[in-house]
Amino acid sequence: MYNFLYNLYSNEEEYTKILYDQVGWTSDVLTFIRYNANKALMNLGQEPLFPDTAADVNPVVMNGISTSTSNHDFFSQVGNGYRLGEVEAMSDDDYNIKDPNAGKDKNSRE
Repeated sequence: MYNFLYNLYSNEEEYTKILYDQVGWTSDVLTFIRYNANKALMNLGQEPLFPDTAADVNPVVMNGISTSTSNHDFFSQVGNGYRLGEVEAMSDDDYNIKDPNAGKDKNSRE
């Protein structure tokens, strides 16, 4: 199992370098990947493979994946926890957009 996981990590490491080297995030991303691999192993009752712990992961990343918080942006539903957005069916009235120039003569139109 550890050999397989390390092969997966090696593949992810190369892909991460391609994606994040130009913006300087490679080190932070690789730390999180190693931490996440350890979490997966521990969820399977196995010992961690990498030395990285939650304390090593960038706090911004850890805050982004925390499920113990519930701050959300009202409009985009973006936050630092999980929240299901509310949805309603669309109707024909949703497309009734009034012309701002309706009822105006040609000289006073926008």
